[in-house]
Amino acid sequence: MTAQVIVHGAFGPKQMMQLREIYERARAVSAHYPESHLANKAAKKLIDAFETVTGGDEKGGPWLSDTDPQGNA
Repeated sequence: MTAQVIVHGAFGPKQMMQLREIYERARAVSAHYPESHLANKAAKKLIDAFETVTGGDEKGGPWLSDTDPQGNA
């Protein structure tokens, strides 16, 4: 829970949307290429990094799916 609070405080809505896009594309690359492929290995590292911050949630945690824009974007 602490990581979620830190992430929300450190990034604005635009950056949160960018992080979500990176996470989703990494999952797509991981699904597309075999595990021995270099792209899959890089995508797995990104996914692991995101899931470590979110506490291992399969969907990427609420901080990747729930963005609450505040102020001007």
